Amino acid sequence: MNWVKKIISCLIYFSSIHAGEVSLSISEELINQYLKIIGDYKTISKKNKPEWSIQKPHVKLKNNEALFLAKVIYKQGLINIRKDIKLNLKVKYDLKKNEVFLIFDNSVINMERRGVLLNSIDIKEIYEPKLIFNGPKLKNKYFKTRFIPKRKIYIKPNFAEIYIENKTIDLILNLSFIEN
Repeated sequence: MNWVKKIISCLIYFSSIHAGEVSLSISEELINQYLKIIGDYKTISKKNKPEWSIQKPHVKLKNNEALFLAKVIYKQGLINIRKDIKLNLKVKYDLKKNEVFLIFDNSVINMERRGVLLNSIDIKEIYEPKLIFNGPKLKNKYFKTRFIPKRKIYIKPNFAEIYIENKTIDLILNLSFIEN
């Protein structure tokens, strides 16, 4: 009967040592407030140079998909083209930097008139460096037990899972505890 108690104790110990998650949610509303603060993009009008304007940039999160939406306006001389854009964003997490990135899948916007390419702009250069959020920073990398024998237990992030649903990006960070 004593060996059964030891086995149960070991199972409880190992299940607690190798299990754990920390999660972080980034809402669509937060990202859109952030983009609103960044504001619309507009180039300065110069002689014989095109003028670009990106208005009302915002993000939609649904069904495991992140979309960047905006109105792009291109002007050069008598040419004036408006285009509503919808671009896919990928959500990535860098475990070492502890940062969540929203990365454009295909970010080049082409402005055409009658099948002729007039000019293009890369949205990635304008917005992607700004679409970075802090991840779930762990306060401690380890903790010490006060029980005899005293031990030092390290908290190790293993991997992250990302879900997009209900207007949020959910990042779930899997942790393990390593006894030293």
